[in-house]
Amino acid sequence: MKVSQIMQKELFTILPTATIHDAAIKMREQRIGSIIVMEEGGKLKGMVTDRDIALAVAADNKDPKKEFASKLMTADPVWIKSDDDVDAALRLMNSRHVRRLPVCENDRVVGFLSTADVATEIKEELNQFIGLEEIFAKH
Repeated sequence: MKVSQIMQKELFTILPTATIHDAAIKMREQRIGSIIVMEEGGKLKGMVTDRDIALAVAADNKDPKKEFASKLMTADPVWIKSDDDVDAALRLMNSRHVRRLPVCENDRVVGFLSTADVATEIKEELNQFIGLEEIFAKH
């Protein structure tokens, strides 16, 4: 299965000049745990997670209305191509200890893949398999 088949195509992004507060508000509104930091034109700059924000504000005493996302983000995050196999994405996530991957093509972000996306797809495939097994068991 290809990443393009299960990736999220709706992107939630901020500019590097957005504040931590802006990022947190957008993440809360969209009910997401991370946000992509992109330049105008779609070039990937970094990622900010809810954990990054919590640690910056609570542990490091950063002012979320004054601190820029570019100072908090994981710069140059690991990413994957849309035509890569999901298995390759999972291996990359495992080796880099991340749960989310931007999906890029030609230096532009075109999607987003999370472990939750993969788990949902696996669950759907397993349910289809179980349904077939139940049908065959009746015959």
